[in-house]
Order: sequence, then structure tokens, then C-alpha cells
Amino acid sequence: MSAFPALSEERVRRRAIEASWRRGIRYLESGAVLEVVWREGTLTAWVEGSEIRPYHVRVRFNEQGEIEEAFCSCPYEGDGDCKHIVAALLVLIRHPEKVSVRPALRTLLEGRSREQLIDLLQFLADRYPETLEAMEAFLTAPVPPPAEQPAEVNLAALRDQIRTTLRRIARGAYQAYSGDEGWPVPSGALDPALRQARSLLDRGEPRAALLVLETAVTAWIEGGRLLDPDLLQILADIEQEEGNLEALAEVWTEALLSADLSVEERRAWERKLESWMKTMIGEDALAMPLTAVRQGWDDPRLLAVMTGDARRVWEGERPSFADDLAQVRLRILRARGRYEEAIRLAKAEGQTLLYLQLLAEAGKGEQATREARRMLQDPYEVLILARILTERGEIDLGLELGAHGLTLGDERRRVSLAEWLHDQAESHGRLDLARRAAWEAFKARPTAENYLRLKACMGEEWESHRRQALDLLAAHASSPDRADEAIEIYLLEKRYPEAMALVEKHPGSNKLEKVVEAVRDDYPDWAFARCYRRAAEIMDSGRSADYETAIAWLRRGRDILLRSGQAERWQAVLDELLRKHQRKHKLKPMLEGLR
Repeated sequence: MSAFPALSEERVRRRAIEASWRRGIRYLESGAVLEVVWREGTLTAWVEGSEIRPYHVRVRFNEQGEIEEAFCSCPYEGDGDCKHIVAALLVLIRHPEKVSVRPALRTLLEGRSREQLIDLLQFLADRYPETLEAMEAFLTAPVPPPAEQPAEVNLAALRDQIRTTLRRIARGAYQAYSGDEGWPVPSGALDPALRQARSLLDRGEPRAALLVLETAVTAWIEGGRLLDPDLLQILADIEQEEGNLEALAEVWTEALLSADLSVEERRAWERKLESWMKTMIGEDALAMPLTAVRQGWDDPRLLAVMTGDARRVWEGERPSFADDLAQVRLRILRARGRYEEAIRLAKAEGQTLLYLQLLAEAGKGEQATREARRMLQDPYEVLILARILTERGEIDLGLELGAHGLTLGDERRRVSLAEWLHDQAESHGRLDLARRAAWEAFKARPTAENYLRLKACMGEEWESHRRQALDLLAAHASSPDRADEAIEIYLLEKRYPEAMALVEKHPGSNKLEKVVEAVRDDYPDWAFARCYRRAAEIMDSGRSADYETAIAWLRRGRDILLRSGQAERWQAVLDELLRKHQRKHKLKPMLEGLR
């Protein structure tokens, strides 16, 4: 494309919101647009803004003269084009004579000798050291077939999104550094790419996932280069303290190990990962994928472990990410049905629960159960394995293991196992085991649900065990986090004095209303006193926004007194409230409505 596109001001105006359009005109008229250059379909400019350095604008047009991409290095996050893009486009329309027309890079390079091109690249590497890594990454990049990129993945849009989000996070980090707000986490900019890559992996397209991840990392690095060095250091510090680049490492690792890369492709990715680690924020996140691509699946020690000829994968000290890498490998092996290799690898890497799960999934339930009794100490891990066994139809083994789990660990760690085991044992006619599990569940978590579960399970024997259950409940009821559940059980049993005492002991309980409604006929004076107290707390504090709540409590108290034949007492209470709050103009008519 040699001529400027036929661009109208109306088209530019439609691409921006009204504020950006007006400000773009002011920027144009104030002379803020500098160095406007046209290179065969691409317009670039530098626009002075609120920062010391001008913002860089780049607008790319297609062959039909339509805007294909518009980018600005400013932190604008609103709809449409920013004011800097608007200003640059208006120069093209209103002052085309100020646009410097220059040949495209390809035109500049055509006809140059090999030596001249090498000298140019050497000059750029010496003048701008960061370009060396970019050149190396480009030259060593594996070139996947075009079909590897799914149509729904827009890599250019993803790149711009990451860079824009990183700028926004950087701005927030600067404000937080000044004490204005909390710390934003830089790695959040990568979330869209990680979601896309994970979706592609789940669909069995690891090479497409690699394209997305490569775009993400290069955009992450490029976005960092546009930031002030001091601000970039702030982001690096935040990421080190609070970031979540482990997710990036895991997805990268799975994509590299799932793609069945050739040796040449692995070496190319290895060089790219090494290059990125020199320049990116949170470079340690690439250590795991780098190790994975170096080892591949044919590392001698790894092969020896998976074939049963060795017991350790690592020589010397294991890296900090060894467990995470092992879990990624095991996930891939399991998905491919390579259970024998996965079982050996899980055992060698100390992935105990995964090792036992793989045994169970491979049809070795008895071995899994036997080794679980020896190796597991956490009831929740026992629950995971017992579920797998029962789901695979090995009911007796699952119940046997579950019963063993009831002897392990703290009772609070046993509660989920006990609840599950009760349901399973009952459904398979193992009544004794169901009762044992129900007692364990109630002891660990004395909720109304577990109380009813225990009551139903005990059947005709319940009456002889009720006192034991209530004594157990009383021992737990004094704990604030269990008081509400104890109140529920006391109401179920119509043990109203115990429920009332707990509400008195824990005034913050959200069961007061329920207790009042339950006891209002048997203990009207107590119920009214609780309603009055709750209303008085609000009215005396003058919290006018909560007056409706206070009136609701008073209305409930009024109904209790009237139902118990104490109309005169209610009238005296209401008269006293009207006298006491007669100057509260919002409250007084609300009280009069209670006559």
C-alpha cells in the first residue's frame, strides 16, 4: 500500500468515545503529535502525554484501507481508541503533509548483501542489547504447521491484552507504593492466556497451547520493557512476594511434555526458554518447563525409573519444583493409560496418594488398600482413595479402608470420612459400621444434620442413646462456632431452656429469632424481653437506618404479649418508648404505628 487510506474523521470519531475524541482534537491542535511516519500500511507516531516519555502509537491498515489494529503504550483502559490514537489519525487526515513517508523494512533490506545484513544486526545488538534475545528467539523458534493455530485463538489480540493489562497493573502498583491502595499482582495479566492454553490442552491441542504461551511470555516481556525501570523493579518485587506464576509454569510444562516434540524442537524451545529467563519478571517460573523440555520423556534416569530399573529420578538434591513436575508427568501418563510407568514414577517421586490412586485405577485394589493402611495417616486422603475403590465396584475394600481411616488423625479431619462412610455402609447393609461412622461424624461435627443421621441410624435403640448424644452435644455447645448448631438440636428436641441459655451466652448468635418463635408460647416473658432488648439496642444508638429492624422486633414482642394476655403491659411499654424517643422524628411515627 503506497497511498494513504481514505480515512474520514467520522470513522475515527466512531472508534472512540466522545471524551477521547475531544481530547484527541486538543492534542492535535496543541502540537502534541510528533514524528508521524507512514510505512506501507502502518502509521506510527509519538504523542506527548502526562508522562515524561511520549507515548508510542501504532496503527496497522489492511489492503482495503480498514484499520486492522490500533495500539498505544498509554495506560488507557476505556472503550474504543485512546486520545493519542485519535490525535495521530487526525494528523493523517488533516495534515498529511506532516506525515513522513518511508519505505517498509522489507523494502529497506531488499538488495542488501549478507555482510550488510549481519553488520546491521550486530549494530542493533550492540546499540540495543535487549534485541539480541529477541533475534535469538526468532531464529530458533520451532515453526508449527499453520493448522496448529485454532481459528478462535487471536494471538495478536491476546498480546495486546496482556501488555495493556500489565500497564494497568503497573499503574496500580505505583499508586499502592505511594500508600493509596492494595498491591495488584502482575501475573494476573497472564490469566487470559493461561485459560486459553488450559482449554487447548484439555482438547488435546498442546502445540496450539504452546503458541498461546509463547505469545503470553513475549507480551509479558515486551510490556515490561515499556515501563520505567524503577516501576518494573516494583512489579518484580510484588511478583516475588505475592505472585502466582506457578500456574504459568505448570501449563508450560504440561504443554511441552504433551506435544511429543522432536529433539530439534526441544532444543529450540530450550534456547527460547533460556533467553526469556534473562529478561522476564519472575524468571524462576520457567525453571520447571525448562527442565521438562531438557529431560523430555527419554532422560536416562527417568526412563530407568519408569521401567523399574531405578528408584530415583534425580541425582543429588531434588529441585524445589520436583513434586510439581512429577504431578504434571503423572497426569499425562494417566491420561494416556500408561499406568505401570506412572505407578513406578509416583512411588519413586514420593507422590504417595497419587501412587495409591493409580494402583486402584489400574485394578490393583487389594495392593492399594494394603499399602494405604501402611502409608496414609490423613483421614481425608483415606477418603479420597476409599471413594475411588467404591466407585470402581470394590465396595468391601473401600469400606474396609474407610473404617481404618476412622482410627487416624484428629477428629475434625475424620468428619468428612465419617459422613461418607455412614452413607456408604448404610446403603450396603453394613449397619454396625454405619452406626460407628455416624457416632464419629456427630462427635467431630455435632450438627443438626449429623444428629438426625445418628438418630435414624440407631433406630429402635435411639432412646437408650439419646442421653449420650445430648451429653456429647453439651460438651461442645460452649464453643462459639458450635453454639448455633447446638441450638438447632435443642429446638429439635424441644429442650427450650438449653436453647435459651445458649442464646443468652452467645448474644451474637443468628438463632435468636428462631428461638423466640419456638418458645413464645411456653416462655412469653423471656421471648418478649429478648425482642425488646434487640430493638432497644438499635433505638438507643440512634442508628436511624436500622429503625425498620427495631420496629420489626418490637412488633414481634407486641404480638407475644398480646397473645399471652398482657395487652396492658404492652401499652405501658409503648407509652414509655414514645416518651423516651419523642424527639426522634423518624422513629416516633414508626412507634405510633405499633398501637
